[in-house]
Amino acid sequence: MDIGTYVDGADIEQGVYADIPHSVYHGMLTKTPSLSSSMARALVHECPAMLYARSYLNPDYEREEKAHFDVGSAVHLLYLEREKYADSIAVIDADDWRKKEAQAARDEAREAGTIPLLKKTADELELMRAALLSHPIAGKAFSGAGFSELSLVWKDAETGVWLKARPDWTPASFNFLVDLKTSTTANPSDFARKAYGLGYHMQAAWYLDAVEAVTGEKAKNFWFVVQDKNAPYLCSVAAFDEDAVAAGRAKNREAIRMFADCIERNDWPGYRQENTPDRDTAFILALPGWAQRDIEIVLAAD
Repeated sequence: MDIGTYVDGADIEQGVYADIPHSVYHGMLTKTPSLSSSMARALVHECPAMLYARSYLNPDYEREEKAHFDVGSAVHLLYLEREKYADSIAVIDADDWRKKEAQAARDEAREAGTIPLLKKTADELELMRAALLSHPIAGKAFSGAGFSELSLVWKDAETGVWLKARPDWTPASFNFLVDLKTSTTANPSDFARKAYGLGYHMQAAWYLDAVEAVTGEKAKNFWFVVQDKNAPYLCSVAAFDEDAVAAGRAKNREAIRMFADCIERNDWPGYRQENTPDRDTAFILALPGWAQRDIEIVLAAD
């Protein structure tokens, strides 16, 4: 597989790139607006107006700096690019961010282009990494020859929309992909529920389709390595079955068409119903199934 070289200011073509900066990837990467998996999920789970307001599409958008974003970035560096980790973080010796001195040190670190971490958080991340490496499956997920955070860029055949993906880890063979998730639990049954709600089946389909689009070959699996953020930092490894991936692929197609329509019309509407996509209408709501069952039980008891 040929890995392209990013040239600042040059037009991005379809292919695989190893060196596109995060700010470029998450910005106006291609000549016309490009769609990522997270953006596609925002379209189908929220609405076009929300996507526009909270993405590079909005010229006034500014990424909000939050501690959990810092931790997420640090985890990916520690696990996937450990050689960059020490120079990329600034350890702040404070119990929390409440004192002005800690806040000033945090802001100074960000200004210098590093990730601020409380010392106790940095220590916990090292323990998490050790726990993951000791797991018989998760410990091998990121091993061997491969690439961290490649950028896959391709054009959708149906709509002409540029699409993009950035897998956490891609082996040199490209025969599978790995995505690292930290969570409040690594219990597979709990993760399955959360994953559906967050649209991770869409993410799996998106990334599998990305590999096929740019390489012409199909990857076998999209693996989630899930790790509990709390001691003892348990891990699990899971993948969606074919039906779930097919459902995710259908949702992705819906999002791509919606994105193409919004770009063409230069219109980013709010919440609308499927039968009135051209205008805002009032919603008539039914109770969810579990609530209806509860009501039926109460009525039956009367």
